[in-house]
Amino acid sequence: MSALSWEDLFVDARHLDFGALLAEWGGLVGGPIRPIGASVFGDLFFERRTGEVEKLDVLEGGVHRVAATFDEFTTLMNSVEWQTHNLLSEGVALLKERGVTRNTGQFFGFAPHPVLAGKIVWSSVMPLDFVVWKYPSGQLTLNDRKPAARMVSTKQVRWTPCQKPIPAVAGVTTLS
Repeated sequence: MSALSWEDLFVDARHLDFGALLAEWGGLVGGPIRPIGASVFGDLFFERRTGEVEKLDVLEGGVHRVAATFDEFTTLMNSVEWQTHNLLSEGVALLKERGVTRNTGQFFGFAPHPVLAGKIVWSSVMPLDFVVWKYPSGQLTLNDRKPAARMVSTKQVRWTPCQKPIPAVAGVTTLS
């Protein structure tokens, strides 16, 4: 399988309009947050004032706690098992081998969405602009449909967290 870089798996928050992306989810995420970034499939990761890290999941829907602290999140990001489940690293490697790429400002999206297909169909992946993919994902997964099955991977990419403060994001109340 193809070697993966960190950019193959994750989009740093500074490249995202978190306010616009969260707006597509009907107020599902409230309160002050510190945006961290997103998987290349559009799952948004953010830190709460309590220090907990949560994920807004575009494939299964809802907001889920990922880690009790940012340090724990950093450790998880470097775990093969965690990357497999949360970043779909094996699927990303498959897409890379097949020559499916995305540009800056794009996530990988599925057509049909895995909620409608009942599973992840890798041959249906295509690059979609950030907000274009977020809209159908938010509409479909908020309707309590059956979650898509996740893939298992053996790939690992080491993540080094940014130690710089994350700037304020338009439309999102950020932590101080």
